[in-house]
Amino acid sequence: MDLALTDWLSIARFEALLAMPFGEVWLAAAFLALTASAYASGVPGTLLPISFSSGALLGGLLGMAAVATGALIGSLVLYALLERGSQSALREKYGERLEKLEKFAARGGIFPIIGLRLAGIPHIAVTGLCALAAVGRNRYAAATMIGTFPAIALSATAGAAL
Repeated sequence: MDLALTDWLSIARFEALLAMPFGEVWLAAAFLALTASAYASGVPGTLLPISFSSGALLGGLLGMAAVATGALIGSLVLYALLERGSQSALREKYGERLEKLEKFAARGGIFPIIGLRLAGIPHIAVTGLCALAAVGRNRYAAATMIGTFPAIALSATAGAAL
């Protein structure tokens, strides 16, 4: 008995799911959970394929909303883990350098974070820098949403055009 991934993720299964009552909501929740778990684990290169697929299966607006919300949740989880897990140990060793990084982050506001997101710097690197620099959750969340939304919107719109 040979079961492949394509047997589980066939187009017929997605069509059956979308035909169910509230099928789009369930599929949007699945995309949200997939994006949040991929972003929280720091897996690189997952945002564009997930948003493209969500746009193709859910349409542009619902696909964008599901992926953007999942990216925000996953980013905040990863930020909290990195902030809590490494900040105290690294402050002892690199206290002076981290103070300089904090001053730079405080001076620039959210624009450096947005720039790093738009430039395509890996998610885990940006999140790690922000967690070490004690940027603050609210500033980090706003900058992450502004910085990742253009890529999500373009990819989901391209997927919806199929």
